[in-house]
Amino acid sequence: MILNQGPIALLSAEVHLETQVDIFLVDRKAQRLTRGTIEYYRKKMAYFIRYCHRQAISEITELTPDDIRGYLLWLESSGHNPGGGTHCCYRTLHTFLLLWEEEYEPEGWKNPIRKVKPPRVDKRLLDPASASAVSVLLGACSGGCLGARDKAAILFLCDTGCRASEFTGLNVADYDVSSGAVIIRNGKGGKGRTVFVGRKTRRALRRHLRQRPADTDRALWVTLGGERLTYSGLRQIIRRRANKAGVQPPALHSFRRLFAVQCLRNGMDLRRLQELMGYADLQMLIRYTKLVTDDLRVAHLQASPVDNADW
Repeated sequence: MILNQGPIALLSAEVHLETQVDIFLVDRKAQRLTRGTIEYYRKKMAYFIRYCHRQAISEITELTPDDIRGYLLWLESSGHNPGGGTHCCYRTLHTFLLLWEEEYEPEGWKNPIRKVKPPRVDKRLLDPASASAVSVLLGACSGGCLGARDKAAILFLCDTGCRASEFTGLNVADYDVSSGAVIIRNGKGGKGRTVFVGRKTRRALRRHLRQRPADTDRALWVTLGGERLTYSGLRQIIRRRANKAGVQPPALHSFRRLFAVQCLRNGMDLRRLQELMGYADLQMLIRYTKLVTDDLRVAHLQASPVDNADW
């Protein structure tokens, strides 16, 4: 391992990788980031520590640009996708190393992350859950309190566009039965917002709340034992219903994409959709408009006045 040249006068704890990762996470908490964001940082840095163990790297000052490039290649070979996986790990490491550099100002040390470009991200928008897939899933939600809960959960995801972490964090008190308003208190970046459910989803929610087991948990979505439903529990619901229906289970986030596309198809303007989805800017939503434009292209292809005329 080739070390950076120059007088780096730091204590062992100040350069020890795992110690500094722990300090980094404490700093994230001190910044009052959400629990989900802190867990996100913890998981991404755990990948980096695992890689460094394999390379016998224990100190930050041992890192070189080639080590970081090797880490990105290792992530890719381990099955991480370019966007939500490799690129996210790069951004987390980038934040960590820049903060460490700012904190300790090591003389003679050059931050290796400055020489490593982030991996390219495929900007292709992933497909939303299809309306036919949702219909099949709902048809597989027959019988009992679990069927009522799972049907209400699927309709709720499609009708609100909320993230899975927002869904599992909801409490009964966040839902207004009369208006269908739902307060999301801890959205991405700690931002709150209000979303809504329509008449059909409200009816399914009433059935779910009547039939769910008696419990003292304030959570809106609970297990049979009355405990708050987790992210993995929600994913298991979708997988179980998909297996029963004999279809491929949609990704949890695909319901959020379905919400966006269907709202645009039904005439909602971008600004209102931005507020409902909790986006900081319109950039992501503009990508959804391409899917709607494709709808118009196909519609014109089928109904073109010129192509359908005997001229």
